[in-house]
Amino acid sequence: MRKLFSLSLIVAFCFASVLVKSQGYEIKIKISKLKNQKVILGHHFTEQLIPDDTTILNSQGEGAFKGKTKLPGGMYFIFLPSRNYFDILVSDNQKFTVENDTTPADFLKNIKITGDKENQIFIDYQKFLAVQHEKSKALTDEYKASADEKRKKELENEFRELNSKVLIYNESLIAANPTFFFSKFLKATEEVVIPETITDQKDKYYYYRNNYFKNFDYKDERLLRTPIYEGRLDNYLDKVLPQAPDSIIPEVDVLIQNSRHNKELFRYMLVHLFNKYATSQLMGMENVYVHIAEKYYIPEAEWSDKKFLDELKEKVARKKPALIGNIAPELKMILLPSDSIAIVNMKESLESLKENGNTFLKNETLIAEKIKSHKANFPNLGDSALRSQVIISELATMLEDQFIPSFDGYISLMAQKSKYTILYFWEPDCSHCQEETPKFSKAFDDNKLKDRGVTVIAVYLHRNINEWDKYTKHINSWFDFVLKNKMTKWLNVWEPFGYSQYRDKYDISSSPVLYLLDKDKKIIAKRIAYDQAISIIDEIDKSEIKK
Repeated sequence: MRKLFSLSLIVAFCFASVLVKSQGYEIKIKISKLKNQKVILGHHFTEQLIPDDTTILNSQGEGAFKGKTKLPGGMYFIFLPSRNYFDILVSDNQKFTVENDTTPADFLKNIKITGDKENQIFIDYQKFLAVQHEKSKALTDEYKASADEKRKKELENEFRELNSKVLIYNESLIAANPTFFFSKFLKATEEVVIPETITDQKDKYYYYRNNYFKNFDYKDERLLRTPIYEGRLDNYLDKVLPQAPDSIIPEVDVLIQNSRHNKELFRYMLVHLFNKYATSQLMGMENVYVHIAEKYYIPEAEWSDKKFLDELKEKVARKKPALIGNIAPELKMILLPSDSIAIVNMKESLESLKENGNTFLKNETLIAEKIKSHKANFPNLGDSALRSQVIISELATMLEDQFIPSFDGYISLMAQKSKYTILYFWEPDCSHCQEETPKFSKAFDDNKLKDRGVTVIAVYLHRNINEWDKYTKHINSWFDFVLKNKMTKWLNVWEPFGYSQYRDKYDISSSPVLYLLDKDKKIIAKRIAYDQAISIIDEIDKSEIKK
C-alpha cells in the first residue's frame, strides 16, 4: 500500500497546505512493532513528500497526531523510521485510528482503520486493485509467452473484461458515496469514455476535450494533495490541446481564472504554468510564457521578490517584439557586396584600416589630448571611462570614414519583396555556425529556394570595437567565410554601431539564430534549424498548391 494504483495511474503531486479553522484533527496510530520511535504524518506534493506533523510512539507502539486546526483534505502518508510509508485519506472526518505493520509487503494486508468509513473504503479499494493487478500481470505474462494466436485473442478478451470490471467497480463506489472526497479522486483518475454513437474522428476529439474536466475537477484544491493532479493537468495541456500558442493561451486563462477562489490553488496554478512554459523547448511556447508573465505573474505574484520581478519585466520586454505571429522588427544594415572581387578588395582595405587604428592606439599624446577635450563635456566620467570613450569614438569614426563606403549602402528588411525571408544571425568563429552555415548554403541551392521566392538576410554578429585587433581579424574571417561557402547569393549584412539594437529586438544572446518570415514579414517560426525552415516552406507551398 505504499503507492495507490489503478490500472492506468499514477503521477505524483500535491501542494503546500493552508490550514482552515475548524475543530482540529486527531489521528491515532498504532504500530505494535515500533516502540518509542518517531513517525511522521505528511501529504504529497508533486514528487515530494511534505511533512505536517510528528509523534513519538509509546512502549506499546501507540501515539497520535493532533492539531487544533483541521488539515486540508487530500491524500496523506504515514512515514516510518524504515523510510517506508503508506497512504491514508484526510477528508471531513479527521478523528480516526490507524493500525498497521512495519513491513512494506504487509502494509495493505494488515492495515486497519476504525472510525472513518471513507478511509475503510479507500483501503478496500486498494486491496481490490491489488488482486486485479496480479490478474493483469498473469494475463500479460501468458500473452508474451504464448505463440498460439487463438489463445492470445482469448487473453485479450480476458484483459478487456478485467478492465471493464475495474471501471464498473469504480462507478459503483462513486455512485454509492457521492459526497466522499475519495469518489472525487477516483473519478479524476478515469479517462473520458466516448459514446459509441460518435464515429467521426473530429467529433470524438472535441467530445473528449470538452468532457475532460467533467471527470477531473481541477478546481477542487483537495486534489492538489494527491499523486494525480499535475499529471492530469499536464496531460490536457500537452496531449489534448493542439500545441500552438493560439490554442493554449485561452485555456491557460481559463485555468488561472477558475483557480482564483482558493489562494493555494491559484498560486500553484500560476507558478506551475509559468514554469512549464518558461522552460518549454517547443516552438511558440515562448508566446504562452510571455502572456502568463505579463498578464498574471508580474502583477499578481506577490510571493516573488522585487529583483526577480524587475528582471522578468526586462526579459518580457526583450522577448515581446519578436514573438511568433508578430511583424518582425525593422532592420536597417549595411550590405556586403555580392561581387567576390569587391570583397577581396575590401580585405585589403580592412588591413589598411587595422594599421591606421593601431597607429592611433599607440599615439598616447594624441589620446591624452582628446581625453582632455572630452573632459569638459563629460566632467563626471573618470579617466578610465573617458579613455575608453575616446578610443571607441575615434575607431568608430575611422571605420565609418575609411571602410563603410566600401559596402553597398544600407538595406531595409521591410523593403525586401520576397515570399519568404530568412533572418540568419551568425558569426564565423561560432563552432555550430561553422558546421551548419555551409550546409545551409548548399541546401539553399539544392532546394532552389531563390527561385521559390526565399531571401536570406545573413546578419553578421561582430566583436567589440575596442578590442581592435580581434575586431578587425573577426571581420576578415567573415569575408573569408562568405567567399569560401558561396554565400554571396544571400544578403550579407552588418550593423557595426548598434543603432538598430537588433540583439535586443530579436533576443540574440547566442548563435546561430534563425527566423522565418512570410511575405508581410510576419514571424512564422523562430530559433529553428535551417532544414526545419525549409520543411515549413515546403509544407506551406504544398498546401497552397492543393488550394
